[in-house]
This record gives sequence, C-alpha cells and structure tokens, in this order.
Amino acid sequence: MVVGQKVALGRVHAGKTVTINVTDTELAIACDDGTRLVRRTTDQAVRNLKASRPRKVAADA
Repeated sequence: MVVGQKVALGRVHAGKTVTINVTDTELAIACDDGTRLVRRTTDQAVRNLKASRPRKVAADA
C-alpha cells in the first residue's frame, strides 16, 4: 500500500523490495522486470519516506 492506494504486482514479486517514485498523478514502481506506471487514485500526501525497511532474520539462540 502506497499513499493509501493498494497496488497488486503479482505473486512473482511477493517478498521482494521494490522502489516507488510518487508524483502528483502516478506511481512509478521499479521491479526486477522493469518499471511499471500506475495512475494514482488518491490525493493523500506521503507521510513516511521509509515506512518499512527490509527486516533481518534473527539468529536462533
């Protein structure tokens, strides 16, 4: 979910990190297979620039 808009990329990209550039009218999503452009359906402002970072797996004790 980006700026209140859900974007489905498919199971191929499940669990992968993507880069999203947000403009006033569209979302540019950089994936492994190229860049996808999605028209924005909301006008909310971006609140968190790094909302969730990739998490590291905790080592077992």
